[in-house]
Amino acid sequence: MLIRLILAALVAATLSGCEFYTPASPEEISHARYASPEPPSITLMSMVDERSGTSAHSGILINGSQQVLYDPAGTFTHPDLPRAGDIHYGMTPRFVDYYERYHARAGYFVETQRVEVTREQADQIFANAVARGKTMKMACAVSASGVLRTVPPFTGVGTSLRPEAIRQDFARIPGVETNRIYENDQGKNRVWETEEATAPGPRA
Repeated sequence: MLIRLILAALVAATLSGCEFYTPASPEEISHARYASPEPPSITLMSMVDERSGTSAHSGILINGSQQVLYDPAGTFTHPDLPRAGDIHYGMTPRFVDYYERYHARAGYFVETQRVEVTREQADQIFANAVARGKTMKMACAVSASGVLRTVPPFTGVGTSLRPEAIRQDFARIPGVETNRIYENDQGKNRVWETEEATAPGPRA
């Protein structure tokens, strides 16, 4: 009886860590495809607690043959962005802005660390993210480091449970470009929904 209760608790814990959704179809993913005119790059997006100065979550913007967002164990979603596994397809500049505003709020800022790479390197990281599948809650750093560390120049990114460790490793990569996004709202920003924007992408 005790063993049965323990197993039930483990199953419940596992299920609570997964978000259930219907993965996008290949047709939806293909239709949403967005190829950025910018040079190929990998951008680590860290959600940083202003009080502690440490990252609480890691996402990766992958700009290769197409631009996608890898958001392992993340809460972000948008009805116009097809999603499969932890990958959001169709990440136009407008949706990158939306993602940043979604996370930036009073007490937290978003730090982006962009590294230019070859298209082949970006596409390999994208392939790694596709192969990794869905990430359990609280394991974003493990998955983020896992898709990066086999591909130069990210081989120095160590395996860690802490998003802050990845942020620090990224800061040591030659040529990294760092930027920060601040907002003072008290929750998930919805101002974007009604503002005029010139960046490409469908309205919500």
